[in-house]
Amino acid sequence: MFGCNRKQWAISSIPNLSGRVAIVTGGNTGLGYITVRELARKGARVYMLSRTDTRARAAIEKIKGELGPELKPEIEYINFDLLSLKSAKKAAETFIQRENRLDILVNNAGIMATRYELGPDGIEIQACNGTGHFALTVSLLPLLKETAAMPDSHVRIVNLSSVGYLFTYFGKPDFSSLEDLNRNRSTWVRYGISKLMVSNILLTNELQKRLAESGTTNIYCLSVHPGVVDTELIRGPLQSWPILAPLAKITKLFSVTPEQGALTQLYAATSPEIEEKDLKAALLFPVAQLKAKASLAEDKDGKLGNDFWALCEALMRQKA
Repeated sequence: MFGCNRKQWAISSIPNLSGRVAIVTGGNTGLGYITVRELARKGARVYMLSRTDTRARAAIEKIKGELGPELKPEIEYINFDLLSLKSAKKAAETFIQRENRLDILVNNAGIMATRYELGPDGIEIQACNGTGHFALTVSLLPLLKETAAMPDSHVRIVNLSSVGYLFTYFGKPDFSSLEDLNRNRSTWVRYGISKLMVSNILLTNELQKRLAESGTTNIYCLSVHPGVVDTELIRGPLQSWPILAPLAKITKLFSVTPEQGALTQLYAATSPEIEEKDLKAALLFPVAQLKAKASLAEDKDGKLGNDFWALCEALMRQKA
């Protein structure tokens, strides 16, 4: 943990990002919207990867209006459907055609507590929180490594997680096959497993380990729990349990705003402290606090991480 007397990190602490290029998935609303806006405010060229063209372009215009014409923010859109491995791979390929570097990747998009349903690739849609971001990230790894080899590089991969990964203790995760991944468990156990995957923590652990094994030691991979945030993610639980609608209003009283919720992922993506404190494969809780991982997420023997990686690679060969 950081010291108790440490001043809370703020958006004003983001360094100048001129010359850096960033990707934020799910950037048209909520935490992603704030992340895109603040990275662009500090000079980064930011790519918003979202599923719906009209919503993404409207969000970009809104951000440009908020930042004002004097800043001339650089924000681009690429289509990205978290549910489709082919879409994730294509989004990465489109980005690589446009850019020769990638400094910041924020895997922010997510689905929470929805009814059981298989996506277009035959993958349970909450599990796509993990598989979709795996496909995007692995497809971008060569460019991330190239950027890390450039002078004065500060490459970050930030995976949005949730304290919800702890729900996995009510249903043992199994990534040995697609059938095991797709098992119809309770809604919250499925959500927890998806966030353990790209706790998006197993992806973070496994990425950091494999990068080190490949000789790349200056890319920092982090998992972030943003806290209880008032965003559109509440749609999933309300679709699963409409009876909870009155409670949703009460929950808002205990939720933080997207501006507050985005602080920790912005810290992970930009703060020099990440390198100063060597926070590789770290799990951060709000605001910008190092958190110990539960034993499942620690994955000390590496079995869950290896199984998850192998399954995702197999799915990409079959479906991407």
